[in-house]
Parts: sequence; C-alpha cells; structure tokens
Amino acid sequence: MRYILLFLIAIFAYSKTYVATYSAKYGWFGTIATAKGVYERNETDYKIMTTVKTKGFAASISGHLTQTYISEGKVINGRLVPTHYIVDIKRHGDDYYRIYIFDHKNKSVIKKRYKNGKLTKEYKYYYAPDDILTLYWNLPLYLKDKKETYIFHAVGGSKKNGKVEITFPQGDELKELKKTFKVNGTYLKANLYNKVFAGDKGVLYLVIDPTNWVTVAGMVKNVLKIGDLKGKMDYLKIEDK
Repeated sequence: MRYILLFLIAIFAYSKTYVATYSAKYGWFGTIATAKGVYERNETDYKIMTTVKTKGFAASISGHLTQTYISEGKVINGRLVPTHYIVDIKRHGDDYYRIYIFDHKNKSVIKKRYKNGKLTKEYKYYYAPDDILTLYWNLPLYLKDKKETYIFHAVGGSKKNGKVEITFPQGDELKELKKTFKVNGTYLKANLYNKVFAGDKGVLYLVIDPTNWVTVAGMVKNVLKIGDLKGKMDYLKIEDK
C-alpha cells in the first residue's frame, strides 16, 4: 500500500526552511501512517523531502513500509525545475530505489532502478517538465487562468505520460467536502491517473491554505471499498534564513 499522495506536504516559500508533520487515519483502523516533509529553498536551488512511515496494522500487512520522496533542482524565474527525482521504498527488508534524471534541454528523462543497492534496469522514461512534488509547489504559478480543469504532466503522474488533472470542487461536492474537513482553505481535486490506492484511481482531495500554499488536510475516498483515507497536519515549523 502507498500513502504518500496524501503527504506531498511542504510550503512554497522564499529563502526559508519549512518542516511539517502529518498523520493519516483509515476507517476503523485508526492512524495508519505518519509523514514528515521538509522544504528548503534559496534564490537558486531547492530540495524537497517527504518521508512516510506506516503504523500499526498498516505496518504489519505492508512489511513495515517506509517511503521517501526527494526532489532536487534549480529555481529559475521563480519556478522549481527538477534535476533529480528520487523514490525510495523499503519493505519486508528490501530497498527499492528509483532515480529519475532530468535533461530539460533535450527534453528527456532517464530512469534507474535499484534493488538493495544493485542497479537492475536503466531506460529512457517519458519527459515531463515537473515531478509530482514540483508540480504541487509550482501550482500557484500555473493556476492563473481560472479554468475549470487544468491538465499537467509530471513524473509521478500517469505511468503512461505523466498526466495529472486538477479541478476545483463546486456545488454539492464542495459542500460535502467542507462538512467532512471542517477547515477553511482552497479545496482542490487532483486526478493522478495512477492507482496508488486500491479502488480510488488516483483521485485525492486537498485543502490548501492560500496564504502560504501549505496543505492542511487531504483525503482519498473509498479506499479498498472500506472507508476514506484522511490526512491532517499536526505540526508546522518555519525557519528563516
């Protein structure tokens, strides 16, 4: 099981370090995962790292799954431009490490796969200008036309071409979400076209504080046909540099 998509959580800010922690609850199983996100940025470079650890019942059935997602790169004209995107998954005593190397000039991405430190495969991957982490932090730059639906491409989205669809819930859907979360903010719906959660088709909801673009809550509905997976922020620290 993979819980990271509720925890792509850090802050989009300038010349600061943000540290946030989160927890996720799933139906009557209670808290099944915790996450820590660290975001660092200066005028020229950035680094985002998010680590998610399963807890309790979820840890037992997933082989004590731990996932670490890292994005590193440059800041160009205010936009995060990834040079490396890393996915490190540990479970059942094994370490599955993936690194995506971006070549924006030639519009290419190379993917390398490792298992327990040994290279098992290297091949050309689809090109996208963002990874899933930078796409999130870059959204304030992209969501300016006030469209009903936005289509983006990012490594970590659809396995076919990186497609990610962003919409803003309206009407009854928005009312229901506000009843569920009971928090103020910008409500956003993302379809990653990637079945990270069984039964959800990669759709998640986020509530974002528009003043700093931090996600304060999130949800994936009807996971495994049992209940909703809900995440919330527990702690936030901002360090000025």
